[in-house]
Amino acid sequence: MDPNSTGRERHPTATLSPDESAERPAARPRTPRTNRASSPGMDLRVVLAIPALAIVVMILAIAVASGGILATASATPNGSPPAAVSTSASAGPTGPADASPTPAASPATSPTPAAPRTAVPLPALLGAIGDSYSQAWGVSPAYPLDHTEFSWVIGTDKSHGVLSLLQRFQSLGGSPAVIDAATSGKQMSDATRQANLVVAGAKKLGSGQTAYVTFELGTNDLCASPDAMTDPTVFGAQLQTAIVALELGLPAGSRILMLALPDFPHFRDITQADPTAKATLALPKNANRCAPYLGSSSAALLAQGNDYLAKYDASLQGACDGINAHTGTGGGIHCTYNPFWLADTDFTIGDLSTADYFHPSLSGQAKMAADAWQADVWATTVIP
Repeated sequence: MDPNSTGRERHPTATLSPDESAERPAARPRTPRTNRASSPGMDLRVVLAIPALAIVVMILAIAVASGGILATASATPNGSPPAAVSTSASAGPTGPADASPTPAASPATSPTPAAPRTAVPLPALLGAIGDSYSQAWGVSPAYPLDHTEFSWVIGTDKSHGVLSLLQRFQSLGGSPAVIDAATSGKQMSDATRQANLVVAGAKKLGSGQTAYVTFELGTNDLCASPDAMTDPTVFGAQLQTAIVALELGLPAGSRILMLALPDFPHFRDITQADPTAKATLALPKNANRCAPYLGSSSAALLAQGNDYLAKYDASLQGACDGINAHTGTGGGIHCTYNPFWLADTDFTIGDLSTADYFHPSLSGQAKMAADAWQADVWATTVIP
């Protein structure tokens, strides 16, 4: 929002300074009476001379009083009028100390045009590719399993404060169709199936309509315990297959929001620092709860987890960069990857569900929605 000035110009009362009083002509004195006798001709000449003298005195007084203005005008090149004329009580240093220039003496401030409601057209389709993080699985012990009404992407609940991407688009006047392809527990190996579901929905869009697709996968490849973590090379190949399907199937102008993996080293720090979370994760039933970071771990396993996490993220960023290099500048689809906003690094312990300290809580889902909005093209759009 653009700031607007609320102050008002002060207009001081016009008072005369001593200098101005000195320049002001004194009142014309009356002609004194005399007892001296005079002839009729002499009296007539005196009567005629008095008005003429008065006119001369008045002309001289006006010339003296307006000398400053005449001087200012004559100093302007090419006979043009001066750019601004001060109307303060005194033109000299002896004028009132609080005299201020009129608006003509200072440059006018042009109003800033109102920003458009959205930077790009709102999507006609919202597609979710992902896992349990996009399905709002287990946001609290009271809400076990999937509860998509709380999802940061497609949530519809209005009483728990998540404000999903879907709700944000709707508040701006959009009404996108929803394709929820995300499936809890899935790894990158499921990405192509999910991408094809989104593309099938996009093919039903009208001419000029676009899709917005969130891509959130990889958590279950990293937190695969007791199974082995997905090899980074395999992870990258599976990702590329899904990306090709999206590039070929989404209409021009569509956008993909590519999420980084959650910042699990940060999750480890905040859960180990919280006594309740630490005790819960130490229970035998949680031994395999993302073992490199939250459950049973070892230095070697933690080192491998960090290595794989970095390689997964590099693949996600590379896929996003590839989309933009292929079609992003030519009117095709565009991809956003922003780990600063999209890795859940801003989570506190309250943003993790007390059901397992692994999935986002309701406030965690709300942060994911807010961060996703901040990361992409609608960041400066005010939600009504």
